[in-house]
Amino acid sequence: MLTLRNTRALSTKAPLLQRRILVASPRAVAGGQFQHANFSNKTPVRTATHPRQAAAAVPAAAGYQSITATTPPASPHSPQNNILAKLPTPALLRNLLIQNVSAIPPVLSFFLFFLKRYSNFITKAPILRQALYYFFYVHYCAGATKSEIGRTVEDLRKLGYKGVILNYAKEVEMPGLSVKSGAEKVAQAQALHEQQVGQWLDGTVKGIAYAPAGDYVAIKFSGAGTRVVDMLEKNHVKPDDIFADALDKVCEAARQKGVNILVDAEHQCQQAAIDRWTMDMMEKYNKGDNVVIFNTYQMYLKASPSILAQHLATAESRNFNFGAKIVRGAYLGSDPRNAIHDTKADTDAAFDAAAEKLATYHTASPRPSIKVSTVIGSHNATSIRKIRALRQQQASAGQPVADVVFSQLMGMADELSLSLTEADTDAGFVQGDCGVYKYVTWGTMQECIMYLARRAEENRDAVACARDSRSLFWNELKRRWSPATKRA
Repeated sequence: MLTLRNTRALSTKAPLLQRRILVASPRAVAGGQFQHANFSNKTPVRTATHPRQAAAAVPAAAGYQSITATTPPASPHSPQNNILAKLPTPALLRNLLIQNVSAIPPVLSFFLFFLKRYSNFITKAPILRQALYYFFYVHYCAGATKSEIGRTVEDLRKLGYKGVILNYAKEVEMPGLSVKSGAEKVAQAQALHEQQVGQWLDGTVKGIAYAPAGDYVAIKFSGAGTRVVDMLEKNHVKPDDIFADALDKVCEAARQKGVNILVDAEHQCQQAAIDRWTMDMMEKYNKGDNVVIFNTYQMYLKASPSILAQHLATAESRNFNFGAKIVRGAYLGSDPRNAIHDTKADTDAAFDAAAEKLATYHTASPRPSIKVSTVIGSHNATSIRKIRALRQQQASAGQPVADVVFSQLMGMADELSLSLTEADTDAGFVQGDCGVYKYVTWGTMQECIMYLARRAEENRDAVACARDSRSLFWNELKRRWSPATKRA
């Protein structure tokens, strides 16, 4: 979830800083899994000091006992019993290492403290750098250069994945202004704005160049700097000329390369402007058979179903194709509690209804004149299975099959991702019936440090519900090392 995230100084006077946590989580792109019991948010955060800070805390929600959604255990006759056979042994061992370290809270807490406090030391000390590289960086990240990213993408394709959603990990630095006089402050602010947007543009265009044609690049508007964040929070109708020009360059580069742009959802106070700007981008670039631009909908928000319906209607009335990415949500610790569904069951229902609406939109009567493409970013096996079954029913009935792909984070939910690449005779699923994309972050190890910390945090939150997943990995490791397997 996520080019050039917002790391502006806490002295910035944007309204959002007065009442919420500063955190950008990739789960909005590729998981949105509610991996926090009782709506707590344990993602690494930087919190603004403000009298109203305590009021921003999200109270516990009734009905959210354990809201991590993971792959259910395999039955004795399920093809999932051997689904991990395709996973390379180093990746299998790293999964087990990470899962078991995450199961020991004191060890994981020390690792997280050390990683965040001494990141510069870790990345410069040869032994520590190599340990972090082999056990964590290569597990979650694609590399820092075009050739490294290309090898990672090729390895993922060999496992049966159709492609990747590429995300740049580098975070834009957002320093406060150092001068106070009016003219100097205006000039400095303008220069900073141009610098930050330029940095964001450079990283995004590189991501497009590195992504294979037909794959995706995830972008985040707030990563373009302080002034862009201010425009989002003040709900500007359009971005200013500098950022608008950058967006056009990104969209044009993506269109020419044949790459799709996924615009991340962000904090609710920024989302109205993000939606409006993204719909304008869709109207300009999603023409003919093209669906270049996708907007993201966080289904834990009560308003998301109606907003999604409005956007679909707008696309049809203006005659442009519609791209949607749906997730459960990523900002549990900062979005207003009253804007979020009361229970996980309500969120699950909203997510499944949105997925079905998008997957059946093309079969409505009268037949819509636009194309609808959907990315389902989820680690929830139940939700994904429903849409896979729906697409199978459409194929069996001779109907056009919904343009839907599935996505999970690289290094996580491998058992679910791999299962989607295989047939399931009991359910009537055939091999190759759906496209699976791994959400892949790229950048140097230093640029990816905070992303790695977020992944470690998510593993800690999810570990209580991941025992079945760990058993699958242990069973596969024992199968590979058993004498019978070696003889075979």
